[in-house]
Amino acid sequence: MVTFEPEFRGDPLDAVWIADSPQNREWFNQQVGRIDPNSAVFSQTSEPLNILWDVFEHHPRWSEVIVRGAERTSELVEALQSEAIVRSHDAEGFMLARPQ
Repeated sequence: MVTFEPEFRGDPLDAVWIADSPQNREWFNQQVGRIDPNSAVFSQTSEPLNILWDVFEHHPRWSEVIVRGAERTSELVEALQSEAIVRSHDAEGFMLARPQ
């Protein structure tokens, strides 16, 4: 999961990449040992596309990535089309799947 939400309150998943904020940092620190060690905290000012490329690089066997708190723009979809397709989306975010 990649979340750009400043106050994420979800359950830990395998790997979590989360925008840095006091609330998210506290959540992240409480999850150590429960989440994948390749999880990360990133700057809130990071561009979603750059973060997603980093996730793909650090998790080369990924099959799905849930993205929350970032807008699914046509530019983002186009830039990722060689590596991912948008499988679903709603008001909270979208899911990327690796093409087969």
